[in-house]
Amino acid sequence: MKTTLLEVLASPGDLSKLTIKRDGSSDADVHDGRLEAEDGRTFQIRDGVPHMAPELEEADPQAETRETFGAKWRTITDEQRDRLANFQHRWFEQRFGFEDEDELSRALRGASWVIDAGTGPGIRAARLAQVSEAQVVGMDLSESVVRARETFASDRQNLHYVQGDILDPPFRQGAFDFVVADQVLHHTPDCRRAFHSMAQLVRPGGQLAAYVYRVKPLVRELADEKVRELTTRLTVEECMEFSEQVTELGRELSRLNAKITLRRGIPLIGLEAGEHDVQRLIYWTFLKCFWNEELGEGISNLVNFDWYHPRYASRHTEQEVLGWCREESLDLVHLDVIESGISIRARRSG
Repeated sequence: MKTTLLEVLASPGDLSKLTIKRDGSSDADVHDGRLEAEDGRTFQIRDGVPHMAPELEEADPQAETRETFGAKWRTITDEQRDRLANFQHRWFEQRFGFEDEDELSRALRGASWVIDAGTGPGIRAARLAQVSEAQVVGMDLSESVVRARETFASDRQNLHYVQGDILDPPFRQGAFDFVVADQVLHHTPDCRRAFHSMAQLVRPGGQLAAYVYRVKPLVRELADEKVRELTTRLTVEECMEFSEQVTELGRELSRLNAKITLRRGIPLIGLEAGEHDVQRLIYWTFLKCFWNEELGEGISNLVNFDWYHPRYASRHTEQEVLGWCREESLDLVHLDVIESGISIRARRSG
């Protein structure tokens, strides 16, 4: 842990000041030690990462979320991580209204602190640290941040990783110029509360970039509800096997390269008139069976697993998310609504 992180770090809950207690670490970087809060609580620093997520009982639903995503990111190879990074970087710019990496870099010019909440393998946090001079924090509920630090942060002085909870983040309110909560809030027990928690981290003049799942057409929602009742009860290994099966379905449907044209559509179930790719039609309207040729089988399996195993995967409407922005006094900068989800970038006045 780099000591500069104390500028924004705070004790979860009461947000009180923290003090470092070292175990033979240098002045600039603490590999092992602890953080002490004013109320006497302590948080361990292990492998250079402050571990500030709450202690969770095995029966706690959040413990299941942590295990699900920890298992997901443990399986990813370096080659898959790099392939995913290339895809995610382009998709991030597209959804949040940046023409390219240069425009993203310009938007971050002058920023002091940036956070990527729910960073997973740390890819996006590392990229934000690369394209800006800001101090960047990657936070995740799982232990994935330890591997992320080893992979990305050892030679970057402006990159930090923290294990923490989006619902109770260990940071001062208003500490960040740019807060990213991409593809993660809907995996918490309370997406609205998670949005509020992230909005509270944005300083006046700063921005929040968030993406949440969108409500799907009727039959897909019904299928999701019933299938996920089964898959969320599976072990990690069993659900990974299921994910591989639906990936195969998506792949084979995609490779048919078949299209149909519906003159009338079926508006009642959200199926529009016009030409439809068969795989996309089934995917969006009836059953999630993700496949992407660029990402390949391994990442496609993880995308399906990401949907079917987490206990929490809430879906929302555009009006709902825009209402959250108004309630948090955030002014909309950019809105992107696609079949999968809703992306907003919004600024706090001041």
